Amino acid sequence: MNELLCMERVNNDEIFSDTILKNEYLICRELKDLNSAVCSAKLEYIPIEIFKESFLKIARAAKDRHWNSFIFDKSALTTFHQPSMEWYYTEWKKMLTENGLNVHYKILPPLKWFERSVEAGKHEITKKHPDFDFTIFSVHYVSDLDEAINSIKNN
Repeated sequence: MNELLCMERVNNDEIFSDTILKNEYLICRELKDLNSAVCSAKLEYIPIEIFKESFLKIARAAKDRHWNSFIFDKSALTTFHQPSMEWYYTEWKKMLTENGLNVHYKILPPLKWFERSVEAGKHEITKKHPDFDFTIFSVHYVSDLDEAINSIKNN
């Protein structure tokens, strides 16, 4: 599914109950009856300050609404930013795991170098944070929103 179709799917009110966050860079909507949400990047880059502020708001919603899983659709991104990824893993995901959300689905951009950057980024996190445990949550890479939703429904 290309990024335009993903965004059309994210804007489809039939599968969502609430909009949690919407700004120039991101939209996060709760999935009906699935104790989950999907957050989609809308532009090719998200400034780290907005990224952190947005994801902290999403974390509060995840805790209040008792989400079990979270989908992050990064398909619109064309810029990999290591400091954002590091914060996302070592701070944000850890916070969510402490509140019971430990299943994450990722939709990466269709760029091979981005996928390699993610793997290199994880290696950098391991070097800088040797005590960080990637096994406290599970990450599933999926090709599109439908695959993520079907996986949530089947688990």
